[in-house]
Amino acid sequence: MQFNVLKHFHPMIAIPFLELHQAILPPAPAPLPKVPHLAAAVLCWGVWGALTGQCNDKEISASGGKMMSRGTDIGPLIPHYNLIPPAPPNALLPVLFLVSGSKSHFGAHSHVAPKGPIAFACAKVLNFNLNCAGPAMPPLPSGVVPAFNTHTVGVTAGDIVAGVLHMVVDAVVQYGLNKLFSAKGIVDKFFEPLAQAALGPVLKALSYGSVEALVASGLGRLAGVAAEELLFSVPGIVLGLLVGSPLGYSPPFSLLGNKPVGDKVDAGHDAVQRAVDNYFNSPSVDQHPAQPPASAQPPASPPPPAPAPGQPSASPATPGSAQPAAPGSAQPAAPGSASSPPPSSPRPPSKPPPSSPRPPSKPPPSSSGPPSKPPPASAPKPPNPPKAPSK
Repeated sequence: MQFNVLKHFHPMIAIPFLELHQAILPPAPAPLPKVPHLAAAVLCWGVWGALTGQCNDKEISASGGKMMSRGTDIGPLIPHYNLIPPAPPNALLPVLFLVSGSKSHFGAHSHVAPKGPIAFACAKVLNFNLNCAGPAMPPLPSGVVPAFNTHTVGVTAGDIVAGVLHMVVDAVVQYGLNKLFSAKGIVDKFFEPLAQAALGPVLKALSYGSVEALVASGLGRLAGVAAEELLFSVPGIVLGLLVGSPLGYSPPFSLLGNKPVGDKVDAGHDAVQRAVDNYFNSPSVDQHPAQPPASAQPPASPPPPAPAPGQPSASPATPGSAQPAAPGSAQPAAPGSASSPPPSSPRPPSKPPPSSPRPPSKPPPSSSGPPSKPPPASAPKPPNPPKAPSK
């Protein structure tokens, strides 16, 4: 199967009604859990993909563009904006801007570039990236990537299954981390005091004694709420960088980054890919054998039954051969032709074939009735007596 390769210039356009994020719309203080958002970026260009992109800079195909490898992520700084309602803007947009992510999970393991298996569009010419989400719902494959180009790559069933499994695992892990970092008890008892302690000197230097004073200042309700949410999110963002996350940026030293867990997870997905491919395509079977296997040979036909003694052979006549003449018929055989019995049942040499002529001494029986008896032989006449001499 041939699927289009993902290139660095391909855009990602989010489906708004699947790109659902938590939103705070001032003056309402309570957050809304699922608000549709617009989001768009390019796979790897400029600031997008600078930290998380898997771009093969030296691998350029004839169709143009740099090939991407499996696991490429647009990473932070993806623009978002709430769609319904379109105003006022979501106060959490700065947070979404910093912790965004959009990851491509499908790669062709039989075609490996320097950065890993070549990324391909899972729907032939369209790919569905797993986009970031908040604590209200797990991440969804809402990022549509149109991959229109003439560069294709061979894909197996194992590549598709491994990509789906990779996406599901990342979505579950990311959703669990989002729920953990947004838990009410953790935010109140850990993140807020940590934010006050870390940002207190800065706020005092700016003539604000606390975050609440900043919110109540003349910056405006929207700016104040946005600043408050961003400041309260800083400890969670830092902790998330230390723990790592499947979506967005994770430092190499993080737990869920490249080492030690990330590499093992990728190795597990590769093992699944190989197992699926081996199930459908066993490596022990030659794909292009010199001779067809025995199972592909047509079944042999059973040998014809041997003819009974004195019976003509029932084998069909071959082209150019004459049929044996029936007994008593005067039909001559074709010159140079002879009926030969099948190889499996040779005719006994002691008995003449049916087509041999009858002995001339035995005429054919007459069809008018029983044969007539020959007349009896006549008795020999007695010799004449000798004549008396004349006187």
